[in-house]
Amino acid sequence: MQGQTSRPIKIFSLYRQFFDFLRKISSSPAGRTKKWPVYLEYYHRPHKEFLDTYFSHSPLADPAVLEERVEAVKAADYAGLKSLCDLSPPEPIIEEAFEKCLAVVSPPRKPEAYLFVGFFSPEGFVMDLRGRPILGFGLERFRDFRLLPVIFAHEYVHYLLRLANPEVPESQNIRWLIISEGLAAVFPAFVFPGLLPADYFLFRRDRLNWCQANEARLRDIYCSGRFSPQELLDFYERGNPGLDLPPRAAKYLGFRAVQRYLAQDPEASFSRLLLDKKLALSLEI
Repeated sequence: MQGQTSRPIKIFSLYRQFFDFLRKISSSPAGRTKKWPVYLEYYHRPHKEFLDTYFSHSPLADPAVLEERVEAVKAADYAGLKSLCDLSPPEPIIEEAFEKCLAVVSPPRKPEAYLFVGFFSPEGFVMDLRGRPILGFGLERFRDFRLLPVIFAHEYVHYLLRLANPEVPESQNIRWLIISEGLAAVFPAFVFPGLLPADYFLFRRDRLNWCQANEARLRDIYCSGRFSPQELLDFYERGNPGLDLPPRAAKYLGFRAVQRYLAQDPEASFSRLLLDKKLALSLEI
């Protein structure tokens, strides 16, 4: 695959070929060249395995839908991202973040990181590729890379958890979602101390304020048994205006559970929680 760098972590810079695609369509007479064949030649085919796997999890798995989206691309819409990547290349940021994570918890297998441009892709995620987890970073929504190290550390936790044991009992899915997101919020504070507390949650400050003021209410919603697992998952992903509940607020419960465990046991180690899923699931939310 094109774009791999020779760094301590394997980094695949797919976004560079996306910029090649943009340059090609920008040099063509306006409205006279279809963008889809250029996209396939310069971007999709060289990275087909990754992109097909990624898009399989979205409506863009339909080639007709993807083609329609590609034809709507305007190179000018990506000018800010191009300038950002020129001035502050993400590869050294990822490399440094990995080295700092490595000093806290070492992985059993060195991860691969894919830097790409999708369409409405998340800033960071873990995905299985060729039967093993990889780290993905969608660059199109970044306006700066200030929080890219925190996002890397967050996803590094999910990568380690996926390697350790990918399965949990279905009855424990919501509990594991909360605990794993809590682990992913606590870990960046070890790796990058001194940031604003909200940064570790990837929250705005007002949302963290809400979580701190409504911890008991969050616990009642998620632990009372009044709501089904599917309802709780929907609450996590989308929030619930009727309950005045913002999305992803439950990760604060996971954060507090991990925080209490580490504070109560002087011998406790964060890495043990990552390796022992039964212990992590036993934490009191």
